[in-house]
Parts: sequence; structure tokens; C-alpha cells
Amino acid sequence: MPIHVEAEKGQVADIVLLPGNPERAKYMAEKFLDDPKLYTDYRKMYGYTGKFKGVDVSIQTTGMGVPSISIVLEELKMLGAKTLIRVGTCGALSDDMEEADLIIAQSTATIGTTINQINPDISLAPPADFELIKNLYDSAIDLEMPVHVGQIATSDYFYGKSEEYTEELKKLASLGVLSVEMETAALYNIAAKYGLRAATVLTVSDHVFKKTRADKSKIAEGVDRMTEMVLDTVTKLYG
Repeated sequence: MPIHVEAEKGQVADIVLLPGNPERAKYMAEKFLDDPKLYTDYRKMYGYTGKFKGVDVSIQTTGMGVPSISIVLEELKMLGAKTLIRVGTCGALSDDMEEADLIIAQSTATIGTTINQINPDISLAPPADFELIKNLYDSAIDLEMPVHVGQIATSDYFYGKSEEYTEELKKLASLGVLSVEMETAALYNIAAKYGLRAATVLTVSDHVFKKTRADKSKIAEGVDRMTEMVLDTVTKLYG
């Protein structure tokens, strides 16, 4: 049984949203779910289950990076989760995107070390669930939200980037990679391993090459938009 996500089967819903930040998990649960119940606060990796439009949904903190989310995902699988959607922030690699725009990650490249231990011979993760990302995109369009669909990159690094690393990011950007974040490669690999549905939806919090970052209110605007769109989509599909 899980030793980090301190919950029992039945406490975690089939549908789980996965923010990295514990305070964001708490905020999402309290703002968007009816009657949210805290099922774990171990290491402040908060997990809540409530209802959205009558459908059971969990919101589980993952922490930062591949090692942290990998532990959480393995344990959510033990607890019966079936649909896993990362809802996070990212750094845009394209100047064409605005702060708080949404990105749906069709697939992800990898830059880093621990990431490639999952599948050491490849540098691409398996793709997202097609039905899930198609419906997420359709919802974003219907709601007139600024949305981009494509490949992203997952990286272990936030600080201490070398010139070689920056050049690698520029190379990925030249090939159309939209953004960089820290968890999706693990999500897509582990979902493929167990036959789970998975997708990542991100809101742009900063521009990597311009070195600019949105203020907190702008990021919160993108997070609210993203959360509403994701919840509405997955509960219609799988509720």
C-alpha cells in the first residue's frame, strides 16, 4: 500500500488532477470542488476528493520534478486512479505565446538525468491520450481560451543551467517545441506502463529566453481558466 500518499482505496477518485504546488491543490479543491475532503497531508503533499458537477474528482499535489511525481503516480495507481491530468505552469520557448496562454502537451521531449532513467534508451515519452487531449482542445476553443497544442520538453533543471543546456533548449524551440516544465515525461511514461489515461495542460508563467515572468495575478488567471476547462472536460467524458 502507498507510504507517501496516505490514503486508502475508495478515498481517491478515478479522475485525478495533478498540480505541483500544495497551496495550489488546496486552492483548486476549495474553489472548484463541492464538499472537498482532505485525504492526505503527509509532507504537505495535500490530496483532496470532492465533486464537480456531481462527479467525483481528486486533486493531488505532486511536488516538483520527475522523482517526486513518479512516487505519487505509482501510489495513485495503487489507489485505483484511472485518468491523470497534470495542471501546472511552464516556461514558453516561443515568443508567439502570451502569459497565461494554455498549452496542451501532445508529447514531451526530455532533457536531464533522472528523467531518462524511466526509459534510458529514449528521449521521448509516450504520447498523451488522444481522446482526452482532443476534447480538452475542443473545450478550450468553445470557451474561447487561448490554447496551443504540441510538443513540450521536460527537464530536471530550474537553476544552474549551462550554456550547452540553453543551446539545447534553443534547438528544441527551433523544432517547434512549445515550452519546458519538470514532470510530464514521468506522467506519460507511467501512464503508458499501466494503461492509464493521461494528459498535461499548462499555463504559461514565464518566457525562458526573454527571462520575463508573469505576475501572480496573471498566473492565477491562467490557472483558474485551465482548471475550469479541465474539470468540465474530464467529468463530461469519464464521469
